[in-house]
Amino acid sequence: MFTETKASVDNPYFKVHALRRSGHDTVVSRLEAAAPGVIDLCSGLGGLSLAAKQLGFQVVAGVDVNPSALKTFAKNFPDAKALEGSVRSQKIISECAKLLQPLKTAEQPTVVLSGPPCQGFSAAGSRDPADPRNQVLVAVARAVSKLQPDCALIENVSMLLADKHGDRIRRFEQTIQQGGFHVTHIVLDASEFGVPQKRKRAFFLATRQQVDKQAVMNRLESFKTNSINARQALDGLAKAKVRPDDYNDETDYEVVHNHFAMQHSKRVMKKIAAIEPGTGPMSYRRLHPTRLSNTLFSGHRAPPAHFREPRSITVREAARLQGFPDDFRIYGSFANQMEQVTNAVPPPLAVAVLRVLTEMTRLAIPHHV
Repeated sequence: MFTETKASVDNPYFKVHALRRSGHDTVVSRLEAAAPGVIDLCSGLGGLSLAAKQLGFQVVAGVDVNPSALKTFAKNFPDAKALEGSVRSQKIISECAKLLQPLKTAEQPTVVLSGPPCQGFSAAGSRDPADPRNQVLVAVARAVSKLQPDCALIENVSMLLADKHGDRIRRFEQTIQQGGFHVTHIVLDASEFGVPQKRKRAFFLATRQQVDKQAVMNRLESFKTNSINARQALDGLAKAKVRPDDYNDETDYEVVHNHFAMQHSKRVMKKIAAIEPGTGPMSYRRLHPTRLSNTLFSGHRAPPAHFREPRSITVREAARLQGFPDDFRIYGSFANQMEQVTNAVPPPLAVAVLRVLTEMTRLAIPHHV
């Protein structure tokens, strides 16, 4: 059930989510037996899984190598199995197969979701074709072939479709095709689906029957909506307090979760204060209140700065810019929380794509967000 914090009630963007998710738990419990079962490979904190859950799917398990991200996944999807390990591990994929078997025996549909690490492909990452993380993409294809779901959805950065990664994509698609699937790839911008951020992503739809790419794009048009700007997205949040020295991710600080400011020095705060909103270097680029956020990146660069206050945005503010509701709590070290959020798939975008995928494959959707 959606928990209405003061911030979510005051913010019209999150009020819509609250109204649409009213009665969510009741609906899921009534339809769980018929709901598609989901395995999330390279789950991270669970952006794709959240989209599936909002559609009423049964999240069965999440797999990731990052223990902090997996802790976040486990806390937000308590009924799912959190498996720490690589999708390249036969043991891990065999465990996933065992978890899916009862659903298949009951003739429930199954879906594999995956957002493999993108740092080797991303403009903000290494962009090294030899980056070992790039190999995970083909490992995901092998896992899909082994698990044999009714369909699969794989997400990554749009740069993955650049010519220099052509060999990798061909291996990826050939591996899935050998498992009996057809692959359709599309590129979408999250800002066209209600996410207050410019964020282009590539999606690969693996289906048993060939689907028409233009038909997919035409159907997605009906889910596009005007996005909100940075100020609207962050509206209703109280002024962020500075993170305490003894910060603990399990402690209830009686504020909106994950809404603590970084411990900036006076020099850094002065530097940020001098930057005009909408401008600045990659580190501390300031948000503009009436525009979309630029793409949020993870890694060594600092997150964007607040448009009004001389500080970097909080993890909660980053989560809002990604389209996560306030009741989705992020765990792990303070620094790792931001990485988890910026690596995630924006749930509103994932909801739209997953809805179209399930329509194209004639899977029943228990209910709509």
